[in-house]
Amino acid sequence: MKNTVLLLFCMIFGLFHAQLNSGSLTNSQIDSEIIRAEELSKGNPAKSIELSEKLYRASKKANYQKGILESSSMLMARYFDTGNHKKVIDLSTEAEKLALDAKEDAKLANIYRLRASSYTELGFNNESIIEFRKALKISEKVVPEDRKNYLKALTYTGIGLYLAHVNAPLDSVIYYQKKCLESAFHIGSSKDYMSKKYHLLALSYMNLGMTSVASKRINDAEDYFGKALKISQNEQYGVRKNLEVTILNEYAWLYYDQKKYSQAVHYAEMAEHLEKSISIPYIRRDIYEVNFKSYVELGEKEASKKYMNLYTKLNDSLVNQEKKTINTPVKKMMDEQGKAHSGNIQKILVFVSVFIILIIAGGIIFWKRNQRKLHKSYEAVIDNLKKANHTPVADMQVEISSEKSINITDETVKMILVKLEKFEKSQKFIKKDLSLTSLANDLSTNTRYLSEIIKQYRENNYNNYINGLRISYIINKLYEDPIYREYKISYLAEACGFSSREVFAVIFKKETGVSPSYFISSLKKDSLESAS
Repeated sequence: MKNTVLLLFCMIFGLFHAQLNSGSLTNSQIDSEIIRAEELSKGNPAKSIELSEKLYRASKKANYQKGILESSSMLMARYFDTGNHKKVIDLSTEAEKLALDAKEDAKLANIYRLRASSYTELGFNNESIIEFRKALKISEKVVPEDRKNYLKALTYTGIGLYLAHVNAPLDSVIYYQKKCLESAFHIGSSKDYMSKKYHLLALSYMNLGMTSVASKRINDAEDYFGKALKISQNEQYGVRKNLEVTILNEYAWLYYDQKKYSQAVHYAEMAEHLEKSISIPYIRRDIYEVNFKSYVELGEKEASKKYMNLYTKLNDSLVNQEKKTINTPVKKMMDEQGKAHSGNIQKILVFVSVFIILIIAGGIIFWKRNQRKLHKSYEAVIDNLKKANHTPVADMQVEISSEKSINITDETVKMILVKLEKFEKSQKFIKKDLSLTSLANDLSTNTRYLSEIIKQYRENNYNNYINGLRISYIINKLYEDPIYREYKISYLAEACGFSSREVFAVIFKKETGVSPSYFISSLKKDSLESAS
């Protein structure tokens, strides 16, 4: 009898999984499995993603709109946690439409928030803050209060990270971190919101710890990190393990910066052990780096060599992935601009019979104004080029800022800045395989110091700094050498180190205010006028 029951259970279990793999589930089965996927995300994110992907396909096959929305929303959150920002943006358009149709304000606010945070990570700052504002606006409509406070807290966290990314004053970052903490405290401790509330509390304390480190308030940082770790390790709260890994990693860096290398290794090894069960490549890279540097300082050559190799291999892989990822938001923004343009044309056609004269007149005025604006941007670029060409090259004068955000001597800062100026004149920045790691190696420093020095003395993050150098290089080539004006845009993009024509065009417009084709045609026109 016992064997018969066991056999029957195995047959039912096997039949269910056969249905899941074939994508033929009932709506109620999909709903049940979505709940299971959410529970899996707390301890086994990889398994949660695998199950959610199957449920997404099953929902699509059954044309089950609620299932598509629930599974795609869950996938966006899990993909963001693992650093796969391309997939977050890929899913967001469909999920947004479904949430709007279903009038699911909570889902919609979270979709905007995740898309905004992905834009932040990819460096599309203008698009990021637009999405965050939409998320906050929709959050105000959400009921009940616990859900509203939960979504607002998540959005405040994202805005704080955005402000840190654009080098906003530290007080602004701390303001939004405390707004997140305040909203988290207002969430009740019911069964549905227990883990969400304490996840946010731990996250807020960790973020406040990081800003305390930046403010040189080390005791405060240790206190905040301690509160965050205590919450994340309490099984009663059900906080996801990816947050505990991140807190341990921040602890390791805190002690490394204080030259307490043995403690840094201790926390890094704890983080490494826990990360193996959940897989977060971007955090793993940080763990390898702090381990490598700490072992160097401790004089343990074999261990430092091991972690240096692990760090280099993983970093190269992530950099290559980032290069492929960046095309997704660029294409999405271009598609949205195309849709907006089509919508405007349709509106014009509806009213064209009545307002034809006004529309034509308005169009001419707008076109002329836009052309004047573009030409002013073009002239500003040319003026800057002329000034640069007529300004004699002076000896390098390096001024050290009195407000340093890192523990590094003035002599080292000066040495790195001198090498950075030589790098800027060497044109090595047009190499496609250039990365923060390779540049740090060339300058005989580390990525952490180099990144902070670029932020402080070049007022940019690494990616924007390199992009600016590349655009300046190609502008000079176009201005000084007429043959470059005959080349295709794709060739110009490749010549200055960009991976694609689309990315080059977006960055060129961002740096100069005009498109590459407009800039080239204006140069040709000026050349003909000066020759006649």
